[in-house]
Amino acid sequence: MELQVKSGLPTEVTALPAGALADALRGPTLFDLRRPGERPLFVSVLVHGNETSGWDAVRQLTRELRQASVLLFVGNVAAAKAGLRTLPGRPDFNRVWQGGDSPEAAVAAAVAQRVRAANPRLAVDIHNTTGRNPPYSVVADTDGATLAAARVFAEQALLATQPNGFQTGGFAHFCTAVTVEVGVPDDPLSTCRATDFLRRLLGPSQPESTASPLALFETVARVTLGDDAVIVPEMQRFNFRTAPAGAMLVRQGEIAAHTADGRDVGNAYFTQDDDATLLKRPSVIASYTGDVDAARQDCLCYLLEPARADG
Repeated sequence: MELQVKSGLPTEVTALPAGALADALRGPTLFDLRRPGERPLFVSVLVHGNETSGWDAVRQLTRELRQASVLLFVGNVAAAKAGLRTLPGRPDFNRVWQGGDSPEAAVAAAVAQRVRAANPRLAVDIHNTTGRNPPYSVVADTDGATLAAARVFAEQALLATQPNGFQTGGFAHFCTAVTVEVGVPDDPLSTCRATDFLRRLLGPSQPESTASPLALFETVARVTLGDDAVIVPEMQRFNFRTAPAGAMLVRQGEIAAHTADGRDVGNAYFTQDDDATLLKRPSVIASYTGDVDAARQDCLCYLLEPARADG
């Protein structure tokens, strides 16, 4: 796996669905569409191969992209060909942006080096959610520029303290960076949200956030799933809402909750009822997924608390 760098965005590439890109591009590709004298917008899509709404938005905005100053990264095209988040046995491509010795980490480092040198006005990573959530932004900083960019997309944002190595967390060290979670891949509105957001960013003037406040939450724990756990898909209805005490997180099997520094906080949040694990206290959750494979590859959900912005 090596980074491909190309100038221009050929029509024969944007004509292809995500699953057909691997044969055309032969690997992760950075399209350099910068214009002289203009700070570029960095856009990242397909970091997870089965999260296709970002690429579908790019296909709808080809003309606008060619007229703007943009760096476009098209990520895990091999996983997209297989219809998977990431290929079996390979690192998650959104966990390698702050170092590592894998080929994926080397690609991430090469992209970050080029983007940093380009001094982008904003870095945007477009994702689909694995569970049914309202659209939301993910940030790694709470400065005014970051929160304003997050509010352009959605009414709620997640200040992510984990997992390690996600792209926005790495890019936040050198530019304003935000992840947007546009919804599940099979919902046509997800592509609409990605397209509308990118269109606003590609416009002739910097988009302004709305006057309504941003609901900002912080991840206090990441809930992971044991091999024998049976999930409760109905819990998705509580994403970005307060789930009551007694709500069932798994019907049976083991789960764990850890903070960003590795502390086990499961006893503070969970209680047992025979084989089931329940919430001990009312808790805001996010990204609870009904996809058990995704839950085992990444996590079942996050536990949130309200966060306070800088200043």
